[in-house]
Amino acid sequence: MNKEYMVSNLKIAVIGWGSLYWNSRGLKLKGPWNYDGPQLPIEFARISEKTPLTLVLYQNAPKVQTLWNIGDFSNLNEAVSALATREATTEKNIGFYSRLNGSCRCNAVPEVIGTIKKWVETKGFDAVIWTDLGSNFFETLGTELSEDSIYHYVNGLETNEKVTEKEYITKIHPQIDTPMRCLMRIKFGWRSLTEYQQGFWLNRNIFLVADEIELKKVKREEYGQGTQDTDMLIFTKALEMLVDRDGKILGETLKPRYGIWLDAANQAANQYENNQTQKNITNNN
Repeated sequence: MNKEYMVSNLKIAVIGWGSLYWNSRGLKLKGPWNYDGPQLPIEFARISEKTPLTLVLYQNAPKVQTLWNIGDFSNLNEAVSALATREATTEKNIGFYSRLNGSCRCNAVPEVIGTIKKWVETKGFDAVIWTDLGSNFFETLGTELSEDSIYHYVNGLETNEKVTEKEYITKIHPQIDTPMRCLMRIKFGWRSLTEYQQGFWLNRNIFLVADEIELKKVKREEYGQGTQDTDMLIFTKALEMLVDRDGKILGETLKPRYGIWLDAANQAANQYENNQTQKNITNNN
């Protein structure tokens, strides 16, 4: 790097959208993540060794608001090297922009550099770094990225790979809500227990929220299949809220202990998300 990059005591931001949020893994950060990062086109478009399908910059994706943190680095050179080590990649796959001389690297989706520069200027940072990996979906599978190709790829994963993908999907910050994330959550019912605890729609009029939640195997009579061990969500201090179509709460019912089959809960949540997706499409058109 040029000597300008060796200047110390810089305020260097790190932009994140995936696993950095819950696992910085050796990357020194100064505080908690902030949620007003630049809006960038991010999507599940890269196949990797550790997680089958990961979030990367993707030119054709809708923009989502990313996260950011301040790194504890001596200079920009150290920052780029540290992020490359954390991401198990080479430094050429780490994007950066420095206000010292306006230098930058932005190869995955070059068009986003303008957005990033404006964001850095607004925040007053000296520099910023991010993971500059792009899509390899077509190169790896020989098919374009689409809802159908994503579904068939994920559906064909081995069980342990699906577990890894589910963990990734459910740990990502909620604001990184890309179309493909929504697809996988709906098709495979991939939600964290925390999401159920925070609340979900049982139907279009009833919203359920609870203090605590656990997942248990409970025997259930399956038609034509006898008794099966089936996943059930057990809510402690569950509150059922009757809500009208304008969002006004009409009444509340507190249930000390409440159980609902996981597949039924997923179906209800999926229906609500599908309705919201259709509503967003209609509003955007």
